Amino acid sequence: MENSTFQEKKYLLNSLEQTYAFGEALGKILKPNDVLALKGDLGTGKTTLTHGIALGLGINTPISSPTFTLLFEHTSSERQIPLYHFDAYRLEDEYEWYDAGFMDYLHNDGVSIIEWADRIEAALPKETIWLSLRTNIVEPNHRKVELKIPDTRNFAWQNLLDWEIN
Repeated sequence: MENSTFQEKKYLLNSLEQTYAFGEALGKILKPNDVLALKGDLGTGKTTLTHGIALGLGINTPISSPTFTLLFEHTSSERQIPLYHFDAYRLEDEYEWYDAGFMDYLHNDGVSIIEWADRIEAALPKETIWLSLRTNIVEPNHRKVELKIPDTRNFAWQNLLDWEIN
C-alpha cells in the first residue's frame, strides 16, 4: 500500500441497517478480481458489511465470519461473481497466507474480501481496495468508514453518496 496512490472517501453509517445497505451498494459496483481488504477492531462490523456486499453481488447464502476456517467460498451468485471471504486474524504473517495457497483466489474471477487484511498487507496486490471501519462504545451502531481506491481504478463513487461525509 505504501507505493500506491489512492482516492479516499469517508462515510458515516448510523445503524446496522445502513451498514448492510452501504455494503450492498458497494457489492453492486465490485467487479471480478477485486480484492477488498477490511481493517477494524473486533465488533466494528466487518462481517456485517461483508453480508451486505454479498447481497450486492447477488449471493443469498448465509454469511458468517470464517475466523476458524480462514475461508468461506460463496460460488452461487445472481451476477455470476463468486465471493471468497477470508479472515486473516489467526494468521501469524503473510507467509502463512502464501502457504495456504490463498493467493490463487485473488485472480480467480471472484471478489475477495479479507477481514484483518492488515496482518497480511505485504501479500496483497497493489490494486487492493482498502476499507477501514471504526466505532466507539458510546455509539456502537455508528460506524465511520474510510474507503481507499487505487488511483488506477475507475470507481462508481456516486453509488455511495448517501453515506459520504467530508
